[in-house]
Amino acid sequence: MKNFATILLLMAMLLPATGAELTPAVLKRAKSRIESLLGNRHGAATAPVDPANPFILPQNGPVASAVPTPTNTVPQTKSDALTRLAASLNVSGYVQIQGVPHLIINGRAYQENDLIPVREASGSVAFVRLKQITESDFILELDDVELQQKHTVK
Repeated sequence: MKNFATILLLMAMLLPATGAELTPAVLKRAKSRIESLLGNRHGAATAPVDPANPFILPQNGPVASAVPTPTNTVPQTKSDALTRLAASLNVSGYVQIQGVPHLIINGRAYQENDLIPVREASGSVAFVRLKQITESDFILELDDVELQQKHTVK
């Protein structure tokens, strides 16, 4: 392979020195062939200045305003907020660890008086206190407002 590359290199160096040139007929044919292959590149249309984004569906209706409109103008009470936060909890078990009742909530064990972090829709985190645990239900507390929930795990 090295010998072949060396021979090609020597031939490339010696060929121009021998005065070998293309005949005008061959040169004309080569230029026309190159032009036929690359001709459409020279006259190609330019790319659009602002191309459409293929990842966004076209909007048929009016465009939404940039200012978000409030969905609920009535201020929520603390009991409504506690109910909403309690609905996002996933209670998956009731266990007793060293005689102390625990609830498995969102994949983690909590005992009485533990704070449970709950992420709200706005992105902020609220802490709900697990006030009491029995074998059939539990009580959550948020700012002195209590909510009793039943857990169906046995």
